[in-house]
This record gives sequence, C-alpha cells and structure tokens, in this order.
Amino acid sequence: MSARMARMTLAAVVVTAFVVPVAAQFVVYDPDNYLEAVAQYEQMLEQYRFLLKQAERVPVDIAARYHAHSIDWTNHAAAAGLQFAGPLLAALNQGDIAGAAYRALVDPLDLPLDIVDRMPAAMRRRFGTAYATVELFDSMTRLAVDQTGSARTDGPPTLQAIKNVEHDIANPADAFHSQTALLEKINAAEAIGLRLEEQTNQFLMSSLEQQLLEGKRKRDAEAQLMNATIYQWRFGQNYGQDLFRHTAADLDAWRPY
Repeated sequence: MSARMARMTLAAVVVTAFVVPVAAQFVVYDPDNYLEAVAQYEQMLEQYRFLLKQAERVPVDIAARYHAHSIDWTNHAAAAGLQFAGPLLAALNQGDIAGAAYRALVDPLDLPLDIVDRMPAAMRRRFGTAYATVELFDSMTRLAVDQTGSARTDGPPTLQAIKNVEHDIANPADAFHSQTALLEKINAAEAIGLRLEEQTNQFLMSSLEQQLLEGKRKRDAEAQLMNATIYQWRFGQNYGQDLFRHTAADLDAWRPY
C-alpha cells in the first residue's frame, strides 16, 4: 500500500469515528410538539386534581346526620280471648287469595235463582243492581284482605333492603365511595325518602283495615236485608200482590247507611 493510500485510509477512519457519535446524539427540536406536550401534561394534572377533589368525603358523619327512623312492620297478634276473628287476622298477616277467611266471617248471600224469573222486569233490574252491589263489595274486600296480607309479608324484606342502601351510603370503607360527595348526599336523601314512603304505606294500610271493618258492618246489613227480600219473594205469595209492591218500594228507597 502506498503512503498516499495509507493516509487516505487513516483519514477516512478518523472522520468516521467523529461523525457517527455526533449523528447518534443529534436531537431535532420542534417547538410546536414541545408546547403540545406541555399542554397535555397540564391538562392531565388538572384532571388528576379534579378527581382528587371529587373523591373527598363530606365533612360530616353521614350515618348519624342523614339517618332516618321508621317503625318496623307489625302483624296482628292472636290476642287472648278472640274466638272467631283469628282466621281473618291471619289473612291480614299473610294474605288469602281464595278469600276463605273473609267468607267465614260474613253472612252468605242467598241465591235467588228460583225467584228471579217470577219478578216483573223492572223489579228484576232493581233487585239485580242491589244484589250486585253486595257481590262487588265481597270481591273487592277479599282482594283487599289478600293484598294487605301480601304487603305485610313483603314489608320486612323491603324495609331491610332500604336499610342496606342506607348502610352502604354511610359505610366508611373506600370501596363503598366511588361516587362524589354530592352523590352521597343525594343517595342519603333518597334513602330517607324510601323510609318515609315505607312508613306511609304502613299508615295507609292501617287506615284501609279500619275501612274494611266498617265496610263489613255495612255489608252485613245489606246482605241481611237482601236475604230477607229473597225470602219474602220465595215464600211471600200468600201475602198477595201488596207484599211484592211494598218490597219493590223498599228496594227503591233502600239506604243501608
């Protein structure tokens, strides 16, 4: 190798040794990309601070401050000395879809099939209207007794579910607090509303039971009058046409209460 060729080779090696490291360390600076990265970082930091603020608890004891009290569901107890009301009270506790307990405590309606055809058309219509009133009351009352018992049966589990909701709202564990403090207060208010609705339902049920009792008294009076009318029509031919005329007038002026 000539001296000139050796010098050229050495020069190429030296240039390569200096050029390659410099190229590897060279970084291109883009102001637009840098500003965008800074803006994204500030946005992420602001979101993080917002999440931390939303995760803060209400500075009060939620369990004590927002707890609402309501009465527990109660059943009709088999009081000492009751001789005949037990089955109906049991139906008001548990429900009675067949209505057997109610029918056992009311005067049964006499079936007028053998005397309806003997009535004049106008009398048959008035009689049917009065008779249907008692039938409708019996059907509605049997349904009300069953629904009251069913509601009383379902009441304790429903009340327990409401208590569970209230407990989870006030639970101090972090796992129960993924919502914001505002949502915690809203949930607590909803739990109070549920309790108040539950208590209102109990009061309404007590009022319904009193109305059922009063309605039963009126119904028994109507049924007794209806049965007496049927009896007169069945065996009243010996009394003549005046009996039938008076019976029709009585039905027109019938006022059970």
